[in-house]
Amino acid sequence: MAISPGKVTEKIQTYMQKNSLTNMAVPWSDFYDLAERGSIRDAFLNELSTAMKEKGLLVSYGKAVVSIGMDYAPPNIKHDFKKTS
Repeated sequence: MAISPGKVTEKIQTYMQKNSLTNMAVPWSDFYDLAERGSIRDAFLNELSTAMKEKGLLVSYGKAVVSIGMDYAPPNIKHDFKKTS
């Protein structure tokens, strides 16, 4: 039986925390296994995006991978785009 978008979000968040990941790319074949689904419809992807946003995760659905990242700015990352070489 397919699991809910909320449960998929919990699995992703737990995996990322356990492995100290701030972002990851998941091939679609692995994402189907993660979501425990044989097929994935747009309605599920929209619900998953909402569930992940509520947990501070960003998701982007590409052609080859699903990209997932934490929505925060770590203190060790700073970009100065005003400087030019």
